[in-house]
Amino acid sequence: MIKLTKIQPVYTKESKRWGRVYPAQLTKYSVAVDRNRSIQIFENGLQTASFNLGDTAEYGSYNLRYLGQIIQISDKSVTIEEPYKMYGKDHGRRHRLSMNEFCWRNSGFDLAKAVEWNREESMYI
Repeated sequence: MIKLTKIQPVYTKESKRWGRVYPAQLTKYSVAVDRNRSIQIFENGLQTASFNLGDTAEYGSYNLRYLGQIIQISDKSVTIEEPYKMYGKDHGRRHRLSMNEFCWRNSGFDLAKAVEWNREESMYI
């Protein structure tokens, strides 16, 4: 049986700075989430990326693009685990990204290009 997933719009988080409230804003992204199975990212109505549980995705960047394995997908966030183990734990650090952050980091994601970028950039650091 095929399960149809509803495409939902992605909003920024509401914030408050210096007493001024900034309401949540609609972004150019929308997602189709199949909880703890898969997520599809749409940008302006066109599908730009699709991820399954266990796939590699980007969770951060500075000079390099930090990549990890998707371990949890919910309606509001995606959790990504670092690939290496540190601090005596049996797993790497976990990063919970909001839907907005996950979408802007991974829209149009190409693993081969990300690995090539890291390989080339690490020669200059």
